[in-house]
Amino acid sequence: MSKKDKSTYALAVLLFIMTTRAPAWCLTGDRTAVPDLHSCRYSDQVYEGDASQMPRNPPTHFRLMASRYVQMMQAARGYRCTGTVTVGFTGHKYVQGAVTDDPGISWLVPTISAFTGLSLASTFDLVDFAVIVCGLLIGFAGFWELYPDRRARWLGAAVFLCLAFAQAKLADVYIFQTAPLIAGIPWVLHFGLSRNSFALNLSAALLAFVCSWCSLVRIGTTLICVAFLTTLFIARRRGQNVLLPLMLIALACVPAMIFTNYMIARRNIFLAGLGETAPAVNRHTVWHSIYIGLAFVPNSEVPAYDDSVAMNKVRSIDLVVQNASPRYEAILRGAVLELARRRPMLVIGNLVAKVGFLALLAAIVLLPSRRFLFADRDVVWLDAAFVAAIGMSAMNAILVIPHASYLLTFLCLTFLYSSVKLCGGLFVSPEQKDPVV
Repeated sequence: MSKKDKSTYALAVLLFIMTTRAPAWCLTGDRTAVPDLHSCRYSDQVYEGDASQMPRNPPTHFRLMASRYVQMMQAARGYRCTGTVTVGFTGHKYVQGAVTDDPGISWLVPTISAFTGLSLASTFDLVDFAVIVCGLLIGFAGFWELYPDRRARWLGAAVFLCLAFAQAKLADVYIFQTAPLIAGIPWVLHFGLSRNSFALNLSAALLAFVCSWCSLVRIGTTLICVAFLTTLFIARRRGQNVLLPLMLIALACVPAMIFTNYMIARRNIFLAGLGETAPAVNRHTVWHSIYIGLAFVPNSEVPAYDDSVAMNKVRSIDLVVQNASPRYEAILRGAVLELARRRPMLVIGNLVAKVGFLALLAAIVLLPSRRFLFADRDVVWLDAAFVAAIGMSAMNAILVIPHASYLLTFLCLTFLYSSVKLCGGLFVSPEQKDPVV
């Protein structure tokens, strides 16, 4: 085995070790802890303190929604009171953790905070910093191997610093969608271009594994990752058997699914023992976001991109329905479909406006590399994989609204694609290009 191969395998092993720590961290959040009776006691002061925190910015350096910070606070109390971060304590009662949102961040941060003794704000900052830096360093190492030309590496350094800055600026939970893709895609491309099938399959499975865990924090991460990898293998193999890599990708996503179901089942058992239930869906609400996203084009049906608009719509149909419950989501799904039947141009107009805006952004980012896109038939799989992933990431903005946070993954992937094609076109000589079979 060459020195180069040893380095790439060592990196793959390191990535595997790092990613397998995530489930270990979360699993410890379900062990028994010594209850803190003061924290578990009925308290109007604690309850009102949560309410007063909602309109304020959390005491974190990285950007974070106030509602997510409050959910972390409740999960931290739940851990002290019960030994599990899946149940929150509001000061009045025990509740389902992470209502209306993906549960991963409310499981991970309070668990690490309890282990380290750091505050929730400091722990969140540490986690976000680690995710950004790890994604940057691992991804740039792959880019370094991908392009041996010094000029390409300098350009790559600038590109990855820009990606890191964009993630640090928007932060919150959205970096859990971008960071694993930024880290893993350059390595997948490197092994694909070097025709190292074993390393390609391994890196693809590792990337899918990481993305599946990150999906606990940010919805849609697995879909974008799988869209990239599936398209890459199907387009690259040119009719040959792709069953093995696709099976590895699917199997890599199973542990996170099993773990999620286990944690949810334990949560439900605990709540049932207290006479409580888990009324909300176990993920980020989808139809709530889609409904208020129809306000992108001004109209009288959905007057504003605001949570209260969706809530008022639901209350006009069912006064007693629980927020974020399956019934709540079903009502809004029906409202969206009813609007599509009754006023199809309203829905079409929103979709056209959003797609047009994203197309303009993509055209600007891809402008420097435009003459290299789909120019080389031997690596058309690379182009196809990026287009599939970029298209899937665009669903964040198309189905909801082109807000900066929802555009982060779309713009990062488009910028990375443009950079890869530009470096490949400018700094790789024809004799260095090996056809991929």
